[in-house]
Amino acid sequence: MPTSEDQFIFARHDDVGSAAAEEDTEFLKNCFVDTGDLQVLLNADNPKRVIVGRTGAGKSALLNEISNRCENVIEISPSSLSLNYIANNNVISFFEEVGVNLSVFYGLLWRHILVVELLKAKFNITNENAQKDYTRNIRKILYKRNRFKEMAVEYLEQWGNKFWLTTEERIRELTSKIEQNLESSLKGGIPGTVDLTAKGARRLTEEQKTEVIQIGQKVVSDIQIRELENIISVLGEEIFTDPQQKYFLIVDGLDEEWVDERIKYKLVKSLIDTIRRFKNVRTVKILIAMRHDLLDKTIHSTMEQGFQQEKYESLYLRLNWDKKTLREIIDKRIAYLVSRRYTTKEVGLEDIFPENVDKVPTIEYLVAHTFNRPRDIIAFLNECISNAVGSPRITAHLIKQSEEQYSYKRLQSLAFEWQIVYPGLLRVSQMLFGMRDHFELSKADESWFEEKCADFFGESEKREQHDPFTLLLDGLYQGSSNFNSVRNTFFRNLYQTGLIGIKPGPTASVQWCYIGSPSLAPGQVRANSSIYIHPMFHRALGVTRAAT
Repeated sequence: MPTSEDQFIFARHDDVGSAAAEEDTEFLKNCFVDTGDLQVLLNADNPKRVIVGRTGAGKSALLNEISNRCENVIEISPSSLSLNYIANNNVISFFEEVGVNLSVFYGLLWRHILVVELLKAKFNITNENAQKDYTRNIRKILYKRNRFKEMAVEYLEQWGNKFWLTTEERIRELTSKIEQNLESSLKGGIPGTVDLTAKGARRLTEEQKTEVIQIGQKVVSDIQIRELENIISVLGEEIFTDPQQKYFLIVDGLDEEWVDERIKYKLVKSLIDTIRRFKNVRTVKILIAMRHDLLDKTIHSTMEQGFQQEKYESLYLRLNWDKKTLREIIDKRIAYLVSRRYTTKEVGLEDIFPENVDKVPTIEYLVAHTFNRPRDIIAFLNECISNAVGSPRITAHLIKQSEEQYSYKRLQSLAFEWQIVYPGLLRVSQMLFGMRDHFELSKADESWFEEKCADFFGESEKREQHDPFTLLLDGLYQGSSNFNSVRNTFFRNLYQTGLIGIKPGPTASVQWCYIGSPSLAPGQVRANSSIYIHPMFHRALGVTRAAT
Protein backbone atom coordinates (compact mmCIF):
# COMPACT_ATOMS: atom_id res chain seq x y z
CA MET A 1 0.00 0.00 0.00
CA PRO A 2 1.11 3.62 -0.45
CA THR A 3 2.71 5.31 2.55
CA SER A 4 0.71 7.26 5.10
CA GLU A 5 1.64 10.53 3.40
CA ASP A 6 -0.15 9.57 0.24
CA GLN A 7 -2.59 7.00 1.60
CA PHE A 8 -5.10 6.02 -1.04
CA ILE A 9 -8.77 6.14 -0.11
CA PHE A 10 -11.78 5.59 -2.33
CA ALA A 11 -13.54 8.79 -3.33
CA ARG A 12 -17.00 9.55 -4.69
CA HIS A 13 -17.42 8.65 -8.34
CA ASP A 14 -14.43 6.30 -8.28
CA ASP A 15 -14.85 3.21 -10.43
CA VAL A 16 -12.80 0.74 -12.45
CA GLY A 17 -14.44 1.55 -15.76
CA SER A 18 -17.76 0.80 -17.40
CA ALA A 19 -19.23 -2.65 -17.83
CA ALA A 20 -20.11 -1.72 -21.45
CA ALA A 21 -17.12 -1.57 -23.80
CA GLU A 22 -18.49 1.38 -25.78
CA GLU A 23 -18.47 3.47 -22.59
CA ASP A 24 -15.18 2.15 -21.25
CA THR A 25 -12.72 3.93 -23.56
CA GLU A 26 -10.18 5.09 -20.97
CA PHE A 27 -9.89 1.85 -19.01
CA LEU A 28 -9.93 -0.36 -22.11
CA LYS A 29 -7.10 1.65 -23.60
CA ASN A 30 -4.94 1.32 -20.47
CA CYS A 31 -6.11 -1.99 -18.97
CA PHE A 32 -6.80 -4.30 -21.91
CA VAL A 33 -6.29 -7.97 -21.04
CA ASP A 34 -5.53 -10.36 -23.89
CA THR A 35 -6.41 -14.01 -23.32
CA GLY A 36 -4.69 -14.99 -26.57
CA ASP A 37 -7.69 -14.16 -28.74
CA LEU A 38 -6.26 -10.90 -30.10
CA GLN A 39 -3.35 -12.52 -31.95
CA VAL A 40 -5.69 -15.08 -33.46
CA LEU A 41 -7.89 -12.32 -34.87
CA LEU A 42 -4.93 -10.27 -36.10
CA ASN A 43 -3.59 -13.27 -38.02
CA ALA A 44 -5.19 -13.00 -41.46
CA ASP A 45 -4.34 -16.62 -42.22
CA ASN A 46 -6.20 -17.87 -39.17
CA PRO A 47 -9.74 -18.86 -40.21
CA LYS A 48 -11.42 -17.57 -37.04
CA ARG A 49 -13.51 -14.56 -38.03
CA VAL A 50 -16.75 -14.78 -36.04
CA ILE A 51 -16.35 -13.71 -32.40
CA VAL A 52 -18.97 -15.51 -30.32
CA GLY A 53 -19.73 -14.80 -26.68
CA ARG A 54 -22.41 -13.76 -24.26
CA THR A 55 -23.22 -10.13 -23.56
CA GLY A 56 -20.28 -8.61 -21.68
CA ALA A 57 -17.79 -11.35 -22.64
CA GLY A 58 -15.46 -8.87 -24.36
CA LYS A 59 -16.46 -9.03 -28.04
CA SER A 60 -16.57 -5.26 -28.56
CA ALA A 61 -13.45 -4.80 -26.43
CA LEU A 62 -11.49 -7.06 -28.79
CA LEU A 63 -12.72 -5.23 -31.86
CA ASN A 64 -11.95 -1.90 -30.21
CA GLU A 65 -8.37 -3.03 -29.51
CA ILE A 66 -7.91 -4.02 -33.16
CA SER A 67 -9.14 -0.57 -34.23
CA ASN A 68 -6.61 1.05 -31.89
CA ARG A 69 -3.66 -1.10 -32.96
CA CYS A 70 -4.08 -1.37 -36.71
CA GLU A 71 -3.94 1.28 -39.43
CA ASN A 72 -6.38 0.06 -42.06
CA VAL A 73 -9.56 -0.68 -40.12
CA ILE A 74 -13.04 -0.26 -41.59
CA GLU A 75 -15.97 -0.33 -39.17
CA ILE A 76 -19.52 -1.05 -40.29
CA SER A 77 -22.58 -0.75 -38.07
CA PRO A 78 -25.52 -2.82 -39.35
CA SER A 79 -27.93 -0.16 -38.07
CA SER A 80 -26.40 2.32 -40.52
CA LEU A 81 -27.08 0.12 -43.56
CA SER A 82 -30.84 0.77 -43.69
CA LEU A 83 -31.53 -2.87 -44.53
CA ASN A 84 -35.14 -2.50 -43.44
CA TYR A 85 -35.61 -1.11 -46.94
CA ILE A 86 -35.37 -4.73 -48.10
CA ALA A 87 -37.71 -6.06 -45.41
CA ASN A 88 -40.32 -3.46 -46.39
CA ASN A 89 -39.95 -3.97 -50.14
CA ASN A 90 -43.19 -5.43 -51.54
CA VAL A 91 -41.57 -7.53 -54.26
CA ILE A 92 -38.94 -9.01 -51.92
CA SER A 93 -41.67 -9.71 -49.34
CA PHE A 94 -43.73 -11.41 -52.06
CA PHE A 95 -40.94 -13.81 -53.00
CA GLU A 96 -40.05 -14.44 -49.35
CA GLU A 97 -43.68 -15.31 -48.56
CA VAL A 98 -43.92 -17.68 -51.52
CA GLY A 99 -40.78 -19.51 -50.43
CA VAL A 100 -38.14 -18.40 -52.91
CA ASN A 101 -34.69 -18.86 -51.38
CA LEU A 102 -33.23 -15.35 -51.53
CA SER A 103 -30.01 -16.24 -49.73
CA VAL A 104 -28.10 -15.75 -52.97
CA PHE A 105 -29.48 -12.21 -53.22
CA TYR A 106 -28.62 -11.48 -49.58
CA GLY A 107 -25.13 -12.83 -50.21
CA LEU A 108 -24.86 -10.61 -53.29
CA LEU A 109 -25.89 -7.65 -51.16
CA TRP A 110 -23.22 -8.35 -48.50
CA ARG A 111 -20.52 -8.92 -51.09
CA HIS A 112 -21.37 -5.64 -52.72
CA ILE A 113 -21.34 -3.77 -49.39
CA LEU A 114 -18.04 -5.32 -48.29
CA VAL A 115 -16.32 -4.93 -51.67
CA VAL A 116 -17.34 -1.29 -51.92
CA GLU A 117 -16.19 -0.48 -48.37
CA LEU A 118 -12.84 -2.17 -48.99
CA LEU A 119 -12.27 -0.34 -52.27
CA LYS A 120 -13.32 2.98 -50.74
CA ALA A 121 -10.67 2.48 -48.06
CA LYS A 122 -8.01 1.23 -50.47
CA PHE A 123 -8.41 4.13 -52.91
CA ASN A 124 -9.65 6.73 -50.39
CA ILE A 125 -12.91 7.31 -52.27
CA THR A 126 -14.74 10.00 -50.31
CA ASN A 127 -16.13 12.23 -53.06
CA GLU A 128 -16.67 12.49 -56.81
CA ASN A 129 -13.13 13.67 -57.53
CA ALA A 130 -11.66 10.74 -55.62
CA GLN A 131 -13.98 8.47 -57.58
CA LYS A 132 -12.50 9.72 -60.85
CA ASP A 133 -9.01 8.94 -59.57
CA TYR A 134 -10.23 5.47 -58.64
CA THR A 135 -11.58 4.90 -62.16
CA ARG A 136 -8.17 5.74 -63.67
CA ASN A 137 -6.32 3.57 -61.16
CA ILE A 138 -8.60 0.58 -61.51
CA ARG A 139 -8.12 0.70 -65.28
CA LYS A 140 -4.35 0.45 -64.84
CA ILE A 141 -4.62 -2.42 -62.39
CA LEU A 142 -7.42 -4.39 -63.97
CA TYR A 143 -6.93 -4.55 -67.69
CA LYS A 144 -8.91 -7.43 -69.13
CA ARG A 145 -6.45 -10.29 -69.38
CA ASN A 146 -8.86 -13.22 -69.47
CA ARG A 147 -12.53 -14.12 -69.59
CA PHE A 148 -12.39 -15.43 -66.03
CA LYS A 149 -12.03 -11.91 -64.66
CA GLU A 150 -13.89 -9.95 -67.29
CA MET A 151 -17.25 -9.91 -65.50
CA ALA A 152 -15.66 -8.78 -62.26
CA VAL A 153 -13.79 -5.96 -64.00
CA GLU A 154 -16.99 -4.81 -65.70
CA TYR A 155 -18.76 -4.83 -62.34
CA LEU A 156 -16.09 -2.63 -60.76
CA GLU A 157 -16.28 -0.24 -63.69
CA GLN A 158 -20.09 -0.20 -63.65
CA TRP A 159 -20.34 0.64 -59.95
CA GLY A 160 -17.16 2.69 -59.64
CA ASN A 161 -18.85 6.02 -60.22
CA LYS A 162 -21.24 5.33 -57.33
CA PHE A 163 -18.85 4.13 -54.63
CA TRP A 164 -18.80 7.51 -52.95
CA LEU A 165 -22.59 7.46 -52.44
CA THR A 166 -23.99 6.46 -49.05
CA THR A 167 -24.41 2.76 -48.29
CA GLU A 168 -28.17 3.26 -48.10
CA GLU A 169 -28.27 4.65 -51.63
CA ARG A 170 -26.24 1.72 -52.94
CA ILE A 171 -28.49 -0.81 -51.19
CA ARG A 172 -31.60 0.83 -52.62
CA GLU A 173 -30.15 0.74 -56.14
CA LEU A 174 -29.09 -2.90 -55.88
CA THR A 175 -32.45 -3.92 -54.44
CA SER A 176 -34.32 -1.98 -57.10
CA LYS A 177 -32.33 -3.79 -59.77
CA ILE A 178 -33.20 -7.27 -58.56
CA GLU A 179 -36.77 -6.11 -57.90
CA GLN A 180 -37.13 -5.09 -61.55
CA ASN A 181 -35.62 -8.36 -62.78
CA LEU A 182 -37.87 -10.45 -60.55
CA GLU A 183 -40.96 -8.46 -61.47
CA SER A 184 -40.38 -8.54 -65.23
CA SER A 185 -39.55 -12.27 -65.23
CA LEU A 186 -42.66 -13.03 -63.19
CA LYS A 187 -44.96 -11.07 -65.48
CA GLY A 188 -43.54 -12.89 -68.48
CA GLY A 189 -43.90 -16.30 -66.86
CA ILE A 190 -47.33 -16.24 -65.20
CA PRO A 191 -50.41 -15.05 -67.08
CA GLY A 192 -52.72 -12.51 -65.52
CA THR A 193 -52.15 -9.86 -62.89
CA VAL A 194 -50.24 -10.88 -59.77
CA ASP A 195 -50.38 -8.80 -56.60
CA LEU A 196 -46.67 -8.45 -55.76
CA THR A 197 -47.07 -8.17 -52.00
CA ALA A 198 -46.85 -10.64 -49.13
CA LYS A 199 -50.64 -10.59 -48.97
CA GLY A 200 -50.85 -11.35 -52.70
CA ALA A 201 -48.44 -14.27 -52.29
CA ARG A 202 -50.74 -15.86 -49.73
CA ARG A 203 -53.57 -15.86 -52.31
CA LEU A 204 -51.63 -17.88 -54.91
CA THR A 205 -52.53 -21.48 -55.67
CA GLU A 206 -49.98 -24.20 -54.96
CA GLU A 207 -49.38 -24.54 -58.68
CA GLN A 208 -48.73 -20.82 -59.03
CA LYS A 209 -46.39 -20.87 -56.03
CA THR A 210 -44.34 -23.63 -57.66
CA GLU A 211 -44.01 -21.58 -60.85
CA VAL A 212 -43.07 -18.43 -58.91
CA ILE A 213 -40.38 -20.30 -56.98
CA GLN A 214 -38.85 -21.66 -60.19
CA ILE A 215 -38.86 -18.22 -61.83
CA GLY A 216 -37.52 -16.46 -58.74
CA GLN A 217 -34.67 -18.91 -58.14
CA LYS A 218 -33.50 -18.62 -61.74
CA VAL A 219 -33.51 -14.81 -61.67
CA VAL A 220 -31.57 -14.68 -58.39
CA SER A 221 -29.02 -17.28 -59.53
CA ASP A 222 -28.46 -15.55 -62.88
CA ILE A 223 -27.73 -12.24 -61.18
CA GLN A 224 -25.07 -13.87 -59.01
CA ILE A 225 -23.35 -15.58 -61.96
CA ARG A 226 -23.49 -12.53 -64.17
CA GLU A 227 -22.14 -9.89 -61.81
CA LEU A 228 -20.18 -11.01 -58.76
CA GLU A 229 -18.99 -14.53 -59.47
CA ASN A 230 -15.29 -13.69 -59.62
CA ILE A 231 -15.07 -10.38 -57.78
CA ILE A 232 -13.44 -11.79 -54.63
CA SER A 233 -10.75 -13.56 -56.67
CA VAL A 234 -9.95 -10.29 -58.41
CA LEU A 235 -9.60 -8.49 -55.08
CA GLY A 236 -7.13 -11.09 -53.82
CA GLU A 237 -5.09 -11.49 -56.99
CA GLU A 238 -5.02 -7.96 -58.36
CA ILE A 239 -5.84 -5.32 -55.74
CA PHE A 240 -5.17 -6.37 -52.13
CA THR A 241 -1.78 -7.94 -52.82
CA ASP A 242 0.62 -6.14 -50.47
CA PRO A 243 1.33 -8.40 -47.44
CA GLN A 244 2.59 -5.35 -45.53
CA GLN A 245 -0.71 -3.55 -45.94
CA LYS A 246 -3.44 -5.55 -44.21
CA TYR A 247 -7.05 -4.45 -43.97
CA PHE A 248 -9.52 -5.33 -41.23
CA LEU A 249 -13.24 -4.83 -41.84
CA ILE A 250 -15.26 -5.00 -38.62
CA VAL A 251 -19.02 -5.57 -38.33
CA ASP A 252 -20.31 -5.07 -34.79
CA GLY A 253 -23.85 -4.56 -33.52
CA LEU A 254 -25.53 -7.59 -35.12
CA ASP A 255 -27.21 -8.32 -31.76
CA GLU A 256 -29.06 -5.02 -31.88
CA GLU A 257 -32.39 -4.25 -33.59
CA TRP A 258 -31.04 -3.23 -37.00
CA VAL A 259 -33.48 -5.03 -39.29
CA ASP A 260 -36.87 -6.71 -39.19
CA GLU A 261 -36.90 -10.16 -37.56
CA ARG A 262 -38.44 -11.62 -40.72
CA ILE A 263 -35.13 -11.46 -42.58
CA LYS A 264 -32.57 -10.84 -39.80
CA TYR A 265 -31.37 -14.42 -39.43
CA LYS A 266 -31.17 -14.93 -43.19
CA LEU A 267 -29.04 -11.80 -43.50
CA VAL A 268 -26.74 -12.90 -40.67
CA LYS A 269 -26.36 -16.37 -42.22
CA SER A 270 -25.56 -14.81 -45.61
CA LEU A 271 -22.99 -12.54 -43.97
CA ILE A 272 -21.26 -15.55 -42.40
CA ASP A 273 -21.26 -17.34 -45.76
CA THR A 274 -19.86 -14.23 -47.43
CA ILE A 275 -16.92 -13.77 -45.07
CA ARG A 276 -16.04 -17.44 -45.61
CA ARG A 277 -15.53 -16.60 -49.27
CA PHE A 278 -13.23 -13.70 -48.39
CA LYS A 279 -10.75 -16.05 -46.69
CA ASN A 280 -8.80 -16.28 -49.95
CA VAL A 281 -8.07 -12.54 -49.92
CA ARG A 282 -4.96 -13.00 -47.78
CA THR A 283 -4.43 -9.37 -46.78
CA VAL A 284 -8.07 -8.75 -45.80
CA LYS A 285 -9.79 -10.09 -42.72
CA ILE A 286 -13.48 -9.48 -42.09
CA LEU A 287 -14.48 -9.82 -38.44
CA ILE A 288 -17.99 -9.99 -37.03
CA ALA A 289 -19.21 -10.38 -33.45
CA MET A 290 -22.42 -11.86 -32.08
CA ARG A 291 -23.94 -13.45 -29.01
CA HIS A 292 -24.32 -17.22 -28.66
CA ASP A 293 -28.10 -17.01 -28.84
CA LEU A 294 -28.04 -15.05 -32.11
CA LEU A 295 -25.68 -17.58 -33.69
CA ASP A 296 -27.79 -20.52 -32.49
CA LYS A 297 -31.03 -18.99 -33.74
CA THR A 298 -29.42 -18.07 -37.07
CA ILE A 299 -28.20 -21.63 -37.62
CA HIS A 300 -31.45 -23.32 -36.63
CA SER A 301 -33.78 -20.95 -38.46
CA THR A 302 -31.83 -21.00 -41.75
CA MET A 303 -30.71 -24.64 -41.80
CA GLU A 304 -31.12 -26.05 -45.28
CA GLN A 305 -31.01 -29.61 -46.52
CA GLY A 306 -27.42 -30.85 -46.56
CA PHE A 307 -26.25 -28.12 -44.16
CA GLN A 308 -22.99 -29.15 -42.46
CA GLN A 309 -22.40 -27.23 -39.25
CA GLU A 310 -18.85 -28.55 -38.85
CA LYS A 311 -17.75 -26.61 -41.94
CA TYR A 312 -18.46 -23.39 -40.06
CA GLU A 313 -16.83 -24.29 -36.73
CA SER A 314 -13.38 -23.17 -37.87
CA LEU A 315 -14.76 -19.62 -38.28
CA TYR A 316 -15.89 -19.25 -34.65
CA LEU A 317 -13.75 -17.73 -31.92
CA ARG A 318 -15.63 -18.55 -28.73
CA LEU A 319 -14.66 -16.27 -25.86
CA ASN A 320 -13.80 -17.85 -22.54
CA TRP A 321 -12.47 -16.34 -19.32
CA ASP A 322 -11.17 -18.03 -16.19
CA LYS A 323 -10.19 -17.05 -12.67
CA LYS A 324 -6.64 -16.12 -13.72
CA THR A 325 -7.63 -13.74 -16.53
CA LEU A 326 -10.45 -12.18 -14.50
CA ARG A 327 -7.94 -11.62 -11.69
CA GLU A 328 -5.71 -9.82 -14.19
CA ILE A 329 -8.63 -7.52 -15.09
CA ILE A 330 -9.14 -6.69 -11.42
CA ASP A 331 -5.45 -5.99 -10.78
CA LYS A 332 -4.99 -3.82 -13.86
CA ARG A 333 -8.08 -1.73 -13.29
CA ILE A 334 -7.45 -1.17 -9.58
CA ALA A 335 -3.85 -0.23 -10.32
CA TYR A 336 -4.94 2.23 -12.99
CA LEU A 337 -7.59 3.77 -10.73
CA VAL A 338 -4.99 4.34 -8.00
CA SER A 339 -2.24 5.52 -10.36
CA ARG A 340 -4.39 8.38 -11.64
CA ARG A 341 -3.93 10.05 -8.24
CA TYR A 342 -1.14 8.13 -6.50
CA THR A 343 1.93 6.82 -8.30
CA THR A 344 4.20 5.61 -5.49
CA LYS A 345 3.22 1.98 -5.73
CA GLU A 346 1.03 -0.32 -7.78
CA VAL A 347 -2.01 -1.54 -5.90
CA GLY A 348 -3.72 -4.82 -6.69
CA LEU A 349 -6.50 -7.01 -5.37
CA GLU A 350 -4.61 -8.21 -2.29
CA ASP A 351 -3.95 -4.59 -1.19
CA ILE A 352 -7.60 -3.59 -1.38
CA PHE A 353 -9.62 -6.72 -0.59
CA PRO A 354 -9.62 -9.14 2.36
CA GLU A 355 -7.98 -12.53 2.01
CA ASN A 356 -11.27 -14.42 2.35
CA VAL A 357 -15.02 -13.94 2.23
CA ASP A 358 -17.07 -16.59 4.05
CA LYS A 359 -13.89 -18.68 4.36
CA VAL A 360 -13.49 -18.65 0.56
CA PRO A 361 -10.52 -16.88 -1.13
CA THR A 362 -11.80 -13.48 -2.25
CA ILE A 363 -10.97 -13.94 -5.93
CA GLU A 364 -12.89 -17.23 -5.95
CA TYR A 365 -15.84 -15.60 -4.17
CA LEU A 366 -15.97 -12.74 -6.68
CA VAL A 367 -15.64 -14.97 -9.75
CA ALA A 368 -18.27 -17.40 -8.41
CA HIS A 369 -20.74 -14.51 -8.54
CA THR A 370 -20.13 -13.91 -12.24
CA PHE A 371 -20.67 -15.68 -15.54
CA ASN A 372 -16.87 -15.68 -15.94
CA ARG A 373 -16.99 -12.54 -18.04
CA PRO A 374 -15.46 -9.06 -17.68
CA ARG A 375 -18.77 -7.18 -17.53
CA ASP A 376 -19.84 -8.94 -14.33
CA ILE A 377 -16.54 -8.61 -12.49
CA ILE A 378 -16.32 -4.90 -13.35
CA ALA A 379 -19.91 -4.32 -12.20
CA PHE A 380 -19.23 -6.16 -8.91
CA LEU A 381 -16.04 -4.17 -8.27
CA ASN A 382 -17.80 -0.87 -8.95
CA GLU A 383 -20.58 -1.77 -6.53
CA CYS A 384 -17.97 -2.53 -3.84
CA ILE A 385 -16.09 0.71 -4.53
CA SER A 386 -19.26 2.81 -4.27
CA ASN A 387 -19.77 1.43 -0.76
CA ALA A 388 -16.15 2.02 0.28
CA VAL A 389 -15.99 5.81 -0.13
CA GLY A 390 -13.59 7.29 2.42
CA SER A 391 -11.89 3.95 3.10
CA PRO A 392 -8.60 2.54 1.76
CA ARG A 393 -9.89 -1.03 1.81
CA ILE A 394 -12.92 -3.08 0.89
CA THR A 395 -13.86 -5.41 3.74
CA ALA A 396 -15.71 -8.70 3.58
CA HIS A 397 -18.69 -6.92 5.15
CA LEU A 398 -18.66 -4.33 2.35
CA ILE A 399 -18.50 -7.07 -0.29
CA LYS A 400 -21.55 -8.78 1.22
CA GLN A 401 -23.32 -5.44 1.49
CA SER A 402 -22.53 -4.61 -2.14
CA GLU A 403 -23.67 -8.00 -3.30
CA GLU A 404 -27.32 -7.16 -2.75
CA GLN A 405 -27.49 -4.27 -5.23
CA TYR A 406 -25.17 -6.10 -7.61
CA SER A 407 -27.47 -9.14 -7.55
CA TYR A 408 -30.60 -7.11 -8.31
CA LYS A 409 -28.89 -5.27 -11.15
CA ARG A 410 -27.50 -8.48 -12.66
CA LEU A 411 -30.94 -10.08 -12.62
CA GLN A 412 -32.37 -7.05 -14.42
CA SER A 413 -29.49 -7.22 -16.88
CA LEU A 414 -30.08 -10.92 -17.51
CA ALA A 415 -33.74 -10.26 -18.26
CA PHE A 416 -32.76 -7.50 -20.70
CA GLU A 417 -30.16 -9.73 -22.36
CA TRP A 418 -32.79 -12.41 -23.05
CA GLN A 419 -35.81 -10.17 -23.67
CA ILE A 420 -36.11 -11.14 -27.34
CA VAL A 421 -36.01 -14.89 -26.69
CA TYR A 422 -37.64 -14.97 -23.22
CA PRO A 423 -39.50 -11.69 -22.60
CA GLY A 424 -41.04 -13.12 -19.42
CA LEU A 425 -37.75 -14.20 -17.82
CA LEU A 426 -37.80 -11.63 -15.01
CA ARG A 427 -41.23 -12.76 -13.83
CA VAL A 428 -40.31 -16.43 -14.26
CA SER A 429 -37.21 -15.94 -12.10
CA GLN A 430 -39.47 -15.05 -9.20
CA MET A 431 -40.73 -18.63 -9.19
CA LEU A 432 -37.36 -19.50 -7.61
CA PHE A 433 -37.74 -16.88 -4.87
CA GLY A 434 -36.98 -18.23 -1.40
CA MET A 435 -35.68 -21.57 -2.70
CA ARG A 436 -32.56 -23.32 -1.46
CA ASP A 437 -29.41 -22.63 -3.47
CA HIS A 438 -29.67 -26.18 -4.84
CA PHE A 439 -32.45 -28.72 -4.75
CA GLU A 440 -33.47 -31.98 -6.37
CA LEU A 441 -35.58 -31.68 -9.49
CA SER A 442 -38.17 -33.90 -7.86
CA LYS A 443 -38.86 -31.08 -5.36
CA ALA A 444 -40.39 -29.14 -8.22
CA ASP A 445 -43.37 -31.44 -8.38
CA GLU A 446 -46.87 -30.79 -9.66
CA SER A 447 -47.96 -29.06 -6.46
CA TRP A 448 -44.91 -26.77 -6.62
CA PHE A 449 -45.74 -25.76 -10.20
CA GLU A 450 -49.41 -25.36 -9.34
CA GLU A 451 -48.54 -22.93 -6.55
CA LYS A 452 -46.02 -21.01 -8.66
CA CYS A 453 -48.30 -20.88 -11.69
CA ALA A 454 -51.07 -19.38 -9.56
CA ASP A 455 -48.71 -16.49 -8.77
CA PHE A 456 -47.35 -16.34 -12.29
CA PHE A 457 -50.77 -15.98 -13.89
CA GLY A 458 -52.20 -13.88 -11.09
CA GLU A 459 -51.86 -10.59 -13.02
CA SER A 460 -53.05 -11.44 -16.52
CA GLU A 461 -52.38 -7.97 -17.90
CA LYS A 462 -48.64 -8.49 -17.37
CA ARG A 463 -48.47 -11.79 -19.23
CA GLU A 464 -46.13 -11.86 -22.22
CA GLN A 465 -48.33 -13.65 -24.75
CA HIS A 466 -45.49 -14.78 -27.03
CA ASP A 467 -43.06 -15.73 -24.29
CA PRO A 468 -42.01 -19.43 -24.42
CA PHE A 469 -42.29 -19.68 -20.63
CA THR A 470 -45.80 -18.27 -20.68
CA LEU A 471 -46.90 -20.67 -23.41
CA LEU A 472 -45.25 -23.58 -21.63
CA LEU A 473 -46.79 -22.87 -18.24
CA ASP A 474 -50.14 -21.98 -19.74
CA GLY A 475 -50.43 -25.47 -21.15
CA LEU A 476 -49.59 -26.92 -17.75
CA TYR A 477 -51.93 -24.58 -15.91
CA GLN A 478 -54.77 -25.52 -18.26
CA GLY A 479 -53.97 -29.22 -17.85
CA SER A 480 -53.29 -29.74 -21.56
CA SER A 481 -49.57 -30.65 -21.37
CA ASN A 482 -47.48 -33.53 -20.07
CA PHE A 483 -46.04 -32.51 -16.70
CA ASN A 484 -42.62 -34.17 -17.02
CA SER A 485 -42.10 -32.70 -20.47
CA VAL A 486 -43.05 -29.21 -19.27
CA ARG A 487 -40.79 -29.44 -16.22
CA ASN A 488 -37.87 -30.69 -18.32
CA THR A 489 -38.24 -27.86 -20.86
CA PHE A 490 -38.80 -25.24 -18.15
CA PHE A 491 -35.49 -25.95 -16.39
CA ARG A 492 -33.55 -26.47 -19.63
CA ASN A 493 -34.66 -23.01 -20.75
CA LEU A 494 -33.58 -21.50 -17.42
CA TYR A 495 -30.24 -23.29 -17.79
CA GLN A 496 -29.75 -21.70 -21.21
CA THR A 497 -30.03 -18.21 -19.70
CA GLY A 498 -27.48 -18.96 -16.95
CA LEU A 499 -29.97 -18.43 -14.12
CA ILE A 500 -29.46 -22.03 -13.02
CA GLY A 501 -26.93 -24.82 -13.40
CA ILE A 502 -27.91 -28.47 -13.64
CA LYS A 503 -26.29 -31.54 -12.15
CA PRO A 504 -27.61 -34.31 -14.43
CA GLY A 505 -27.11 -37.13 -11.93
CA PRO A 506 -25.72 -37.97 -8.47
CA THR A 507 -22.20 -38.70 -9.76
CA ALA A 508 -22.09 -35.90 -12.38
CA SER A 509 -20.68 -32.41 -11.93
CA VAL A 510 -22.76 -29.25 -12.08
CA GLN A 511 -23.01 -27.89 -15.61
CA TRP A 512 -23.28 -24.19 -16.44
CA CYS A 513 -24.12 -22.80 -19.87
CA TYR A 514 -21.21 -20.35 -19.86
CA ILE A 515 -18.60 -23.02 -19.06
CA GLY A 516 -19.77 -26.09 -20.96
CA SER A 517 -22.59 -26.62 -23.41
CA PRO A 518 -24.82 -23.53 -23.91
CA SER A 519 -27.88 -25.80 -24.01
CA LEU A 520 -28.88 -29.26 -22.78
CA ALA A 521 -30.68 -32.06 -24.59
CA PRO A 522 -33.96 -33.33 -23.05
CA GLY A 523 -32.31 -36.55 -21.90
CA GLN A 524 -29.73 -34.67 -19.84
CA VAL A 525 -32.37 -33.50 -17.37
CA ARG A 526 -33.75 -36.44 -15.41
CA ALA A 527 -35.82 -37.06 -12.29
CA ASN A 528 -32.65 -37.49 -10.20
CA SER A 529 -31.05 -34.29 -11.53
CA SER A 530 -30.34 -31.36 -9.20
CA ILE A 531 -30.95 -27.65 -9.84
CA TYR A 532 -28.39 -25.05 -8.73
CA ILE A 533 -29.40 -21.38 -8.64
CA HIS A 534 -26.46 -19.23 -9.73
CA PRO A 535 -24.82 -17.38 -6.79
CA MET A 536 -25.06 -14.12 -8.74
CA PHE A 537 -28.81 -14.10 -8.15
CA HIS A 538 -29.02 -15.44 -4.59
CA ARG A 539 -29.59 -12.09 -2.94
CA ALA A 540 -32.08 -10.88 -5.55
CA LEU A 541 -34.12 -14.06 -5.23
CA GLY A 542 -33.86 -14.48 -1.44
CA VAL A 543 -32.08 -17.81 -1.93
CA THR A 544 -30.90 -19.65 1.18
CA ARG A 545 -27.91 -21.94 1.39
CA ALA A 546 -28.68 -25.62 1.72
CA ALA A 547 -27.09 -27.50 4.60
CA THR A 548 -23.94 -29.34 3.51
